[in-house]
Amino acid sequence: MRAAAGKELTYRLPGGATMTTIVPPQGFRPQTAAPAAARAYGFDAPNNAKALAAWRAKYNGYRETIPSVPCLGPSGKSALRFAYSSNWGGYVATGHSNYNEVYDDQNIPTYSASCGSNSTAVAAPWIGVGGLHTGKLIQQGFVSGSSTTATQGASLWYEYLNPAHGNPPVYIGHTTKTGHVISQYMTYSSGKVGFHWYDRTAGSGWTPVTVSGLSSYYDGTTADYITERPLGFKLRKFSRQTLSAAGARYGSTFKNLFALPTTEEKLTTNGAASGAAMFTDTRSSATAFYQTWKRCS
Repeated sequence: MRAAAGKELTYRLPGGATMTTIVPPQGFRPQTAAPAAARAYGFDAPNNAKALAAWRAKYNGYRETIPSVPCLGPSGKSALRFAYSSNWGGYVATGHSNYNEVYDDQNIPTYSASCGSNSTAVAAPWIGVGGLHTGKLIQQGFVSGSSTTATQGASLWYEYLNPAHGNPPVYIGHTTKTGHVISQYMTYSSGKVGFHWYDRTAGSGWTPVTVSGLSSYYDGTTADYITERPLGFKLRKFSRQTLSAAGARYGSTFKNLFALPTTEEKLTTNGAASGAAMFTDTRSSATAFYQTWKRCS
């Protein structure tokens, strides 16, 4: 099926991983494709009729597929996190040991240069699994304000870390669509991780990415919904950003984010309760919260 109409690309990545992405033929639409055809191109389409209808509704308006092309960033870091952090802020779902899918919708905020140049100030919202209890973490998201990105729009990326390997983030594409809503979901199964990004506002999706060889990076004890100030950077000023339609799967059970046990990770200037908050988290529904920026550092 793939050979007849699509193009499969494979890349070797740091830490022993392999990335595969399949460029579907022009005119491919996941919302109208048969489930088997959608899965052949990396889309996680279910067979169950009711679940398939909901899945197709998520891709309503899908018009085009953008090839995902990997580009390595600077080396990453992984460390234990606590209720207060100097570089994480948001919510972490706990209470289970087998989180294997995480998802949300998130707007691309407007970023300001008031915190310094593109090379000194960064804001990076992401979803992922792990990171709270061990140094193992798999994550995906987008970033603005880095040396590779202007203040408007975002670069899309994923990353996998463990104590032995501080691998760099892998950038797969860029968008200038400030204000658009990006739908993301990430799945884990037997060492393979699927990463998905879809601009619901524009109807544009990037080719789903499958990365193999990640069993040593997987820690299923948390599902994460975070905005990060990477260590060594100021937190770039952003307009209000909302994480909505957020939830996770553990085993075969799907739950809304705030139907799960959660811990709020509070980003402060010194990583402790005595530090000033750098942004605030406000719950707005069972599946959503928004973040409001307060200071650069």
